[in-house]
Amino acid sequence: MGLLNFFAKLLGLGRRFSGTPEQYLAMVQYMAEKNNPDYSKEELLQWGEVMQKVMKVNLQPYQDFKDLAENGTPDDSMVEKVDGKVKEIEQRRDLKQAIYGPNADLGDDDVMKSNDSGAVFARKMVKDLAEHVQFSDEEQKKLDEL
Repeated sequence: MGLLNFFAKLLGLGRRFSGTPEQYLAMVQYMAEKNNPDYSKEELLQWGEVMQKVMKVNLQPYQDFKDLAENGTPDDSMVEKVDGKVKEIEQRRDLKQAIYGPNADLGDDDVMKSNDSGAVFARKMVKDLAEHVQFSDEEQKKLDEL
């Protein structure tokens, strides 16, 4: 559950992004790409603004996220660590399902069921994002069950 704990520590209890504006830009780009590999500038700006609704981000010296997106250079150092953790979790889940079948108990690798503090944090964060983002009916049903 290292990835989710990493995000929880990065954002802290008050959900204040503790990285640089350039790291925030890289994180938003990463999330936009995970959602849509061919994301547009408008989608990126929407992601940046929505994420600011659920966490505090100090964008100084930039005026706002649009200024950061247009004039900042993404710092991928944090995103590279996150992506490595994501791939590690995906490999563990795939391995468990290959060995034990598609209905295998994924333990703490199942973010939807785990009681790990990072998983709880991630579910709460997604639920808070749902106030500002419209999810598909299937995804919204899963959110409603949380």
